[in-house]
Amino acid sequence: MRTRLVVFVALMLGLTALPAQAATAAGQRVTFSGCAFTGTPDMCLMIKSPDGTLYNISALNPRPRALDRIIRVRGTVTDKASVCNQGIVLDRIRWSRTRQRCPN
Repeated sequence: MRTRLVVFVALMLGLTALPAQAATAAGQRVTFSGCAFTGTPDMCLMIKSPDGTLYNISALNPRPRALDRIIRVRGTVTDKASVCNQGIVLDRIRWSRTRQRCPN
């Protein structure tokens, strides 16, 4: 009985000691498609990846003229701060427009 308790406690300590896995690490390249939208304040440009992660793509240059089409984004995750105060900031962003329309 005591051996089982020791094994159980060791397993529980081992499981709680596992590091939390970060969704994206600084320097990692990400590629996904989604609908861009204005954040708060209005100068911020945001996009959600298919897995629900919110990215800040305000550094996008040139910016899309209209936000009615799905865009394909490729960028580098950074640990930079932003006045937008939301989302994971992307840098070195490349994007292209698709033919698909964004749902309202």
